[in-house]
Amino acid sequence: MIELNGSLSIEDVVAVARDGERVTLASNAAAKMHDTRDVVASVIETNEQQVYGLNTGFGKLQDIDVSRDNLEALQENIVRSHATAVGDPAPMSVVRAAMLSRANTLAAGRSGVRPALVNQFVALLNADIHPLVPLGGSTDDLGANAHFARTLLGEGRVKYQDEEVDAADALADAGIEPLSLAPKEGLSTLSGTPVMTGLLAIALNDIQTLLAATDAIAALTFSLVGNCPETFDERVLAARPQQGHQTAARNVRRLLSDDVGIEPMEQDPLSLRLVPQLHGTTRMQAEHASEVVETELDSVTDNPLVYPDGSLVSCGNFNGQPLAESADQLARSLTKLAEASEQRTHKLLHDDAVPAPFLADDPGLESGLMIAHYTATGLVTESRLIDGASDHSVVVSGGQEDIHSMGTISARNLHRVVERVSLVFAIELLAAVQFASLDDNPPLSDALTDLVDAVTETVPFPDGDVPLHDKTETLAGLLREGFVDDIIGDA
Repeated sequence: MIELNGSLSIEDVVAVARDGERVTLASNAAAKMHDTRDVVASVIETNEQQVYGLNTGFGKLQDIDVSRDNLEALQENIVRSHATAVGDPAPMSVVRAAMLSRANTLAAGRSGVRPALVNQFVALLNADIHPLVPLGGSTDDLGANAHFARTLLGEGRVKYQDEEVDAADALADAGIEPLSLAPKEGLSTLSGTPVMTGLLAIALNDIQTLLAATDAIAALTFSLVGNCPETFDERVLAARPQQGHQTAARNVRRLLSDDVGIEPMEQDPLSLRLVPQLHGTTRMQAEHASEVVETELDSVTDNPLVYPDGSLVSCGNFNGQPLAESADQLARSLTKLAEASEQRTHKLLHDDAVPAPFLADDPGLESGLMIAHYTATGLVTESRLIDGASDHSVVVSGGQEDIHSMGTISARNLHRVVERVSLVFAIELLAAVQFASLDDNPPLSDALTDLVDAVTETVPFPDGDVPLHDKTETLAGLLREGFVDDIIGDA
């Protein structure tokens, strides 16, 4: 059971998003929420203070007062009018992660909303009612957040018990009453960075697993076509003690057999020689992004903020720039890893030590992995063309909102890059396994031999030419799920 009190970890998000872990509102969080809800109630009661989004319009309409009789309608109107994202629904795990993130930041007690609002999120998550949330066109989560906010009211469409149904029907079946939003609650539900935070948390979980696999795949390729294992030597890495570099080198070094390395003074191509530097740098980018996400999960991303002393403070905490830039940089770093992997695949197919051209059983009659390499080059190019978004912006709402992070776009792009990079490494792994199977006596350690055997058993590679798309996609999914760790141990 995950208790919502304003603090979450990436592991908590993954547990709820993917594993269906149940959630509840912590009792101490409910008490904090009551304190700031009293502040909001006081503003409404006295009707002496104009507060953005509480008794005014939104964006460029901030100077228009809204009468006390219409404050509840104002909150429901913002939910309905802002549900403007388009396209296919986001994956269920992303929706669950976003709902959890938003509920958690509201539970921190700085938004001035009722515990009932968080409990409605909790009820939906625990009942496995998943709003259909498109993400297309959403720059800073706003247009996407409104789609899951509608479900709180019993509106829109949801996925429930493996079917797409009306939210009202799903809530009724689960015994959940639709929520009527109180003043400020619509704005607080829509504000902030829950979608991009959820997207990044899930991506980072996959990336950490994938990075361990990439080290092992590079070690396998190096064992087959590498010449100079000194590139992974502790003394070399100590001379430039970047922690990520040392970790990657250590992971590769422990997987190499003593027989690897034919000509110790012959330099290997950079795609082999720079494994510690490239893989290690991506690790460092992932660690930085993890710190950003963990901080975001412990933050209040709302506007305005409400404090027990009666202060209501307008701010920019809803902006997703740190998440957007982290996602973009991590995507670029992963793409560079894919570029090196594709070059190693090229070497596996064309090195002087290759057992057969293109690793075909009967070259000429068969093409082997010739076109699999084409696919790797295309996937790398696709990753390069998934451009970063965090350095772009738009001007909307009559010029009132003139800077946007584009964080939802950056986070979505990162997922697309992770998928392509895992496919590129799956192709390298297929090539390395086929190389080893054609080699009479490959210089592999016991761990790498186990990896080759496991891949051969899991994704059989029969004699002769066969379609490789399904094998590549299956293996890429396994790489993201920890298949390599299960075989060789946690790298």
